[in-house]
Amino acid sequence: MDSSPHIRPGHDVFIDNGFLPPDLPLEALPNPYFEPWETIATNIVSLVSTRKLRGAIQSMPVLSTEELTSEAEWRRAYVLLVFIIQAYVWSESTPEEIIPPSISIPLLEIVAHFDLPPAATYTGFCLWNYKVLDPARSSEDPANLATLLTFTGTEDEEWFFLTSVAIEARGARMISQLLRILWAADQNDTKAATIQLQAFREDLRGVTTVLSRVRERCQPHVFYHHLRPFLNGTKNMSQEGLPRGVIFDDGTGFQEYRQYSGGSNAQSSLIQLFDIALGIEHEPSAGSFMEDMRQYMPGDHRRFLEDMTTVGNIRDYVAQNGQDEELEQMYGLALDALRELRDVHLHIVTQYIVAQSSTPLGDMDTSAVNRRTDVASSTMNQPGGKSQTNSSGVLRGTGGTPLIQFLKKVRDGVVGIGRR
Repeated sequence: MDSSPHIRPGHDVFIDNGFLPPDLPLEALPNPYFEPWETIATNIVSLVSTRKLRGAIQSMPVLSTEELTSEAEWRRAYVLLVFIIQAYVWSESTPEEIIPPSISIPLLEIVAHFDLPPAATYTGFCLWNYKVLDPARSSEDPANLATLLTFTGTEDEEWFFLTSVAIEARGARMISQLLRILWAADQNDTKAATIQLQAFREDLRGVTTVLSRVRERCQPHVFYHHLRPFLNGTKNMSQEGLPRGVIFDDGTGFQEYRQYSGGSNAQSSLIQLFDIALGIEHEPSAGSFMEDMRQYMPGDHRRFLEDMTTVGNIRDYVAQNGQDEELEQMYGLALDALRELRDVHLHIVTQYIVAQSSTPLGDMDTSAVNRRTDVASSTMNQPGGKSQTNSSGVLRGTGGTPLIQFLKKVRDGVVGIGRR
């Protein structure tokens, strides 16, 4: 019998690759038919800076998804259209709420294929958006994957996305570890469970080290003023000019406004898996948000997490074996490592978002999207001024939550046995 008897057939793919795709992302769609998408994506920075992006997209033909011939091509198409739609909505001083048919029609078909929402997601920005400098070395230890990855864009933006991809690669083998722990628990093998918990804890500390590396080459002011505005969702964005969300013009004339959260690390299936397997229970508002973020994951990822919630968890097993001090101690050390990860994330958010929210961009950039962000930031704490997201001055994450309050709740939910 294998070491993952509780998960349904098909989920074993995650044991080998984690939540990264089973093959390397395409660098371009091979069919020249899709050149309009590739051309706009390649020139997106210059099109935004010259305010020609919206016109280019509005005049773009409606391309058929029937020309996509492989899963890798479907993933590439999703990545392209997610970046294009974000730039379309947020590239000028007033956000655009009507998404034209040239984006809406193919995007709605593509997201239906993956059981994803038509919105910016962690999947589109990170999981399916990287390339390896040396494909021959792509099978190396995932802990070293950061040395093999590269992106298009500025160095800071590349490094920001790279960090998340490297975390996913570093954490891929941890899925097997968690399944082995649960298998050992099913067999009541406390020794095997303890050994795997120790390995998991060490790799979790490695994930924290990778996360900390975001500071090496991604400057906080560049992230906040240049990149973060394009990660916005269309939910809770009244103060940014989208009180009702957006409409996807699919040509039928019967569209309604839709609202979606923006890209968020809470949409990482790997990060959520840690909580599920370790038996972490968050307070209701944080727990509800984490569950909602699963709707922004590809359907097969979401179903894997749903299955994992039904097979028991490590916390319950440790509590049932309270006489095994070594097992309980190792579980506590694993929780300490998870809290450390959450603490580092909180510190990064404080440095990259909270501190930058009161720092004007000045003359560093004059693009419309950054002028809008700069004005919102500089008036955030002034009487009558507006925050980036609401009139109460609460700073929200791109996922739509009150940022610092939410992260503290998630961190504080990581407590030891007997402390609930």
